[in-house]
Amino acid sequence: MDDKKPIAIIAVAMVVFLTGGAWWMSRSTRKPPAAANASPVAVNGTEAPIDKPGEVEPVNLPPLDRMDGFLRPLLSALSSRPELAKWLATDDLVGQLAFAIDQASAGGSPARDFKVIKPASPFVTGGRGVRRTIDPASYRRYDSLVQTVTSIDASSAAKIYKTIRPRLNEAYHRMGNPTSDVDNALRKAIDILLDTPVVKDPIAVVEDGKAGWAYADDELEGLLPTQKQLLRMGSTNVDRLLVWLRAFKAALD
Repeated sequence: MDDKKPIAIIAVAMVVFLTGGAWWMSRSTRKPPAAANASPVAVNGTEAPIDKPGEVEPVNLPPLDRMDGFLRPLLSALSSRPELAKWLATDDLVGQLAFAIDQASAGGSPARDFKVIKPASPFVTGGRGVRRTIDPASYRRYDSLVQTVTSIDASSAAKIYKTIRPRLNEAYHRMGNPTSDVDNALRKAIDILLDTPVVKDPIAVVEDGKAGWAYADDELEGLLPTQKQLLRMGSTNVDRLLVWLRAFKAALD
C-alpha cells in the first residue's frame, strides 16, 4: 500500500473529481439531498436520488489550454468545500481529469496530479506484531474528502461532464488513446469502483516489506489497485461514495 490515494474516486466521483479519485495511505505504522422528481438508487440499503440532466446544449468551449478559466467557476459553484477550492487552484484541470479517468479505467491509481488534497495525517494500525488491523483514525482522514464529493449534486456533475466532454476527449486522445473515447473509459472506471466488494471493519493488514502494508486477506490483496485503495477509506465512507457514484452513473445515461 503506497503513500498515494486513488483519486480515481474523487476524480471519477466529481466527474472525475471523485473518485476522484486517489486516497493516500502512508507507509507508516450524505447522502446527497433529495431532488424533486428524482428516482432513488440503492447501495447497501442506502438510497441516492437520481435526477436526469437530459440533453446538454452545445457550448462554445475555449481551446484545451484555456479551459481552466472556463472550468473553475463551473465546478466551484457545485460546492464551497475547501478541498475542491484547493484543487481548482491548480493548473491543467481537464488534463488532470483525463489522466485520472485513463488510469482509473485500467484499475490504477492516478494520484500524480492530486497531491494538493491528500490527507495530512498518517496511516495508523491497531494491535501489535506483524498482523494488525487498520485503525479507525485512518478512515477518518478521508471524511472531509468524501463529504466534498457527496455534497455535490450528482446530476449537476453529470451535466458539467457532458458540457466539457469534447475537451476531455481531446485531452484523453493526446495521452495516447487516439481511437478510444473518454465516455467508455469513464464508465469502465466507475464500474470498477462499483464492483469493489463490501468489506466490514476492522480490516486486517500485514507488513509486506515493500509498500509498507498489504491486506492480510489474499482476495482483497488481489483486487485492482483502485479497489484496494477505495477500501482503505473504511466501510462508511465507501458506502457513501458508492451511493454517489451510482447516482452519477445513472445521470450520465
